[in-house]
Amino acid sequence: MNNIGLLIKMARIQQNMKQVTLAKGICSTSYLSKIENNQTVPSEDVIKLLIDRLGIDYWSISLEEENQFMNQLLNFYKKSIIERNKNNINEEIPKLFNKNLLFKNEKNFYTYNLILYRLILILNPNDERCLALQNTLKHMEDKFDGRQKFLYYFNSGIYNYIQRNFDEALSFFESALSLISTFQIDEWELADFYNAISLSYLTEGKITHTIEYASQSLALFRNNLLFRRAFDSYIIVGIAHKKNSNFKLAEESFLLAQKIVNDLNLKDQNGMILQNLGSLAAIQGDSVKAIQYFEESLLNFDTDTDIDYYLVTVLSIIMEFSKYTNSEKVIEWCIRGLSIIQKNSSTMTDPFYHHFNVYLALHENNEFEDMLISALNFFENTQDYIHAHKYCILLGNKFAENRKYKNATLYLQRANSYLYIIKTIKHWEDL
Repeated sequence: MNNIGLLIKMARIQQNMKQVTLAKGICSTSYLSKIENNQTVPSEDVIKLLIDRLGIDYWSISLEEENQFMNQLLNFYKKSIIERNKNNINEEIPKLFNKNLLFKNEKNFYTYNLILYRLILILNPNDERCLALQNTLKHMEDKFDGRQKFLYYFNSGIYNYIQRNFDEALSFFESALSLISTFQIDEWELADFYNAISLSYLTEGKITHTIEYASQSLALFRNNLLFRRAFDSYIIVGIAHKKNSNFKLAEESFLLAQKIVNDLNLKDQNGMILQNLGSLAAIQGDSVKAIQYFEESLLNFDTDTDIDYYLVTVLSIIMEFSKYTNSEKVIEWCIRGLSIIQKNSSTMTDPFYHHFNVYLALHENNEFEDMLISALNFFENTQDYIHAHKYCILLGNKFAENRKYKNATLYLQRANSYLYIIKTIKHWEDL
């Protein structure tokens, strides 16, 4: 049996079409359900009517061709995860995924689409195919084996993280983590997963878990001589140590990452190193040195391809000038950041839009309340409770300064509720 039913099911879900709509005038809904679940082999006439209504084509391949294709696909998947070369992925995806193939082995159909999902996430996480694959694969989860469930949860974690659904992302990553002992996984793939879950833990403020998994990822990458990927883990470990106020260990991690950059001539990573060294200088009170690092970092970023990193660094500069109430510089950099966002607006730039507008309102002495409340609601809705907590404190303090004590109390209480979420506690006694 081939996977024609699965192809029909996937195309129908991606087109938001109900079974009754697809089946109307062709077959019964119950019969279509059996087709989609590979419980029956429909006639060629029924297949033609269904795929014509869906507007799809398909190609049959022999079992030998299928096995060769899957070996080629898995090798390319490994290479893509290790090298993260978007140009290669962009070149190969049309060759690997330009047809609806009829696999003889149903499991290959699932693996094929799960790998496609991951490769598109690397290439362009905002590609509409990501959401389509997320939705369709969700309906097939009960058919996955252990490794396929791991890939599905891993991909879903990455997708939700990119969409800033941080709680959901971590939940998916932890579901994937629970499956690792149930199947054989290569060290390069395990290192890649540990790197991803450590970043998710970092975002959620779980520093101990961050260091644990980033260190395991780092060890595996180094053991397999994958030093370019080890760079990512060094950065995460360094940031975690910085958040834990272990500044010496943080600097050691960043400098080891810098050594990889120099040894492998990874010039495209210079900006990230300088950004993190600047952040480390900032938290230790050396604002002049921090701004020097940040401004040098910007020279290494492209606003078209590295906009996220670029805007992080702009925000870092704004925060340093804000600390010392240099309003002129704050306003200058806020306007610069907002102009970049205007040219490259996306869901990725939305948080920076709110950050820049908050600082702009504060330093232009404009009405800050509406801007802060808008930012606060955005970060709450995107589950970024760290920034929601930060802006709640700012808003509460501003209300107190203006003798609006009732509002001040309400927002400072709300800040405490975010703190409980960040620390994953329910009672004040656990603080």
